[in-house]
Amino acid sequence: MENIQTLPTVPRIGYENASPSFDANARPLLTVNQGEHFWLDARSLLTGGLFEETGEYEKLSIPVTGPVAVRGVSPGDAIRVDVHEIRIANRGAMVTLPGRGGFTRGLGRAGHVVEIVEDQVVFSDGITIPVRPMVGKIGVAPVGAGPNSSTVGIHGGNMDCKDVTAGAAVVISAQVAEAMLYAGDLHAAQGDGECSLTAVEVEGSVRLSCTVVPRETSPDSGIKRPVVLSGGSVITMGDGETLDEAARLALDDMLEMLQADRKWSRERTAMLLSAAADVSVSQLVNARVSAKVTLASRYFSVEPFSLDASDTMNVQVSDV
Repeated sequence: MENIQTLPTVPRIGYENASPSFDANARPLLTVNQGEHFWLDARSLLTGGLFEETGEYEKLSIPVTGPVAVRGVSPGDAIRVDVHEIRIANRGAMVTLPGRGGFTRGLGRAGHVVEIVEDQVVFSDGITIPVRPMVGKIGVAPVGAGPNSSTVGIHGGNMDCKDVTAGAAVVISAQVAEAMLYAGDLHAAQGDGECSLTAVEVEGSVRLSCTVVPRETSPDSGIKRPVVLSGGSVITMGDGETLDEAARLALDDMLEMLQADRKWSRERTAMLLSAAADVSVSQLVNARVSAKVTLASRYFSVEPFSLDASDTMNVQVSDV
């Protein structure tokens, strides 16, 4: 099993440089060219050993690593952040807390450590879950005060979209010069909704690159909120105080994007979405929830936010 410290020597920011917020005023820890690959190491619940020493899980948090400045990015640019590779540790953790979670009856305070063996999360004796590593938090710094890393919004943030896997890309509108990108919160496995509060939270590293999207593949409607490109689908993200609000925003963005591409009426575009798109929950356990609309990219005449080439690698589970 390959050790994470022996990976190819591309620029890297260690998880000791974690941040509790998406802060535009922070000093860039790394400056890269567009398309240049870099590694971000990610902290998790198990980092530092406190998880296994205390049951006061409320004191634990999962920050993001960064910022990374990207040369040539201006405010308003649609930037495509490609997820080339995810490496995760062989142990993960989950928690529940009073007053949190998506269930009618409240949950108690509990913690659970799991082992990850041969691409399976060993949840308990005889029960395993397939490993599907993903990035829970990814975003850029907005203008003004930096939002907490656990929030979600137009800057990206804590989207907890399980489709942000190796080979996926996240498209975000840059808010400040050079983007000031952050990422973290890696999961070994997560269901849509992350209903108990956490997924299988793991330490690890993610290899990313960032590129301004060519104008000819950017929708005429522009980009208001993050868009995920994954598995041959286009996924619009919405967030709000309720799932209804979040879903409507994600639907609005998909409708505008497809209508701008096809030059159809709103009504005809909505009919296509009703027949072919899926509306689902991304995350329902934080102060602002998130929903997503997924549509196969083949329904667009021009694939949104495409680049000339993409470099991805298979996910591997590695010791940290």
